[in-house]
Amino acid sequence: MKKYLQLAAQILRYGTLRGRGQNFQKNRAQVLESLSPYVPPNKLALTESRESNSPNNLVAQLAFIRSAFRKRGGHLTASEIAYIRIPKSANTSISYAMLVKKYPALKTQRVNDTQINFLADVNLNPVNEDTEQFFTVVRDPFARLVSVYRDFFENRQSDFLYADYLFGILKPDMSFATFVSRVSEIPDRLKDQHFRPQHCFIDAYETTGKSVTIFKLEEPVALEQFLQTHEMVLPHLNKSTASYSYADYYTPAVLDRAYSMYKTDIMRYGYQANYEKLKASLKS
Repeated sequence: MKKYLQLAAQILRYGTLRGRGQNFQKNRAQVLESLSPYVPPNKLALTESRESNSPNNLVAQLAFIRSAFRKRGGHLTASEIAYIRIPKSANTSISYAMLVKKYPALKTQRVNDTQINFLADVNLNPVNEDTEQFFTVVRDPFARLVSVYRDFFENRQSDFLYADYLFGILKPDMSFATFVSRVSEIPDRLKDQHFRPQHCFIDAYETTGKSVTIFKLEEPVALEQFLQTHEMVLPHLNKSTASYSYADYYTPAVLDRAYSMYKTDIMRYGYQANYEKLKASLKS
């Protein structure tokens, strides 16, 4: 309950009812227009909405909140394996590999990162699908959070993704410290997929008795060997071209907030040593 009260306070202080962002439904329809052979028949309607006006912001945000409480999991299936998508953890690259395995003809078509991600969205399957083997990839939560900030705030190359998210409580010019502070007060269910704790994507499967093989982005050999056994190659897509150290974005106070937010991920997926090392470096 505390998180929801904190979020309400943020909306009252920083939010607005005036929609300012993109019409994602229209954008998706335009992006997927030339990729209809790779859209499941039952999802074609999602690519046919071409209205020119953005939906009322209040209606859109209430719809998002309602769907956040209903939606559970989402994975791509190809042959006998299923990939549980976790954004900012090599998601675009693995999604492309899975889509090409499912639709071999896609390999002959040039597609960009946006097309891959929209195409993956409309090919997602529900948790209750009976698939032989599920797998996913997790990433150091501290590095993942900085990656989100760099891509969508600091170095964004297009319209601001979060202009209307939760009534616009995130701003394009905010500092990393402010970004972490506001995100940390959003309940996990309502966190955008790019900074939602990674266990939230996996729990929906494990709680129903499904076994999930979990690879770490920082240990690529194991992942590549697994993919090779399924005749898949991991392309390196959507990768930052600029060299940087994610540790430079943290102060002790920001690190403490991030740790509290992602403590379950850190403990469950073996990132405690990363946290201790980063914490020690900030004190030296």
